[in-house]
Amino acid sequence: MNRNHRYAGIIIALTLLFCFRVCAQLIQKFYPLDILPAFDQWQSGVMPYPVLVAFQIAILVFLLIHILKLSQGNIAQNYRRGRFCLIAGSIYFLLMLFRLVMGLGFAPEHHWFGAIIPTIFHLVLASILLTMWKYHGITKTA
Repeated sequence: MNRNHRYAGIIIALTLLFCFRVCAQLIQKFYPLDILPAFDQWQSGVMPYPVLVAFQIAILVFLLIHILKLSQGNIAQNYRRGRFCLIAGSIYFLLMLFRLVMGLGFAPEHHWFGAIIPTIFHLVLASILLTMWKYHGITKTA
């Protein structure tokens, strides 16, 4: 398995997790199932659901395009892109980890901190950025 396929595989797995989140909330909105958490547990209420689902679909489309390009070898390693993914992914991951710890231990009743399911899936998205950092690397090449 070549390097591009390895990283594409990791991003596919993470994207499938995110896609599950989007689909599960849609199911709970229109055809609730007892085996899934209630609709309201899938979001923190920061934005209205129609806006949220539009952003989620845009993210999924972006990720699918990115996966296709990566698996076809059409994304060259890029120091600046790697550095951006490292910085943005690290900040995003640490903020969501802080949010998770606060929600699990210190402020579970707070609507934003207590939104555990959305926080977990934000960690998934941050992990995609960190995977892209590993793909691009941050070492300048001559």
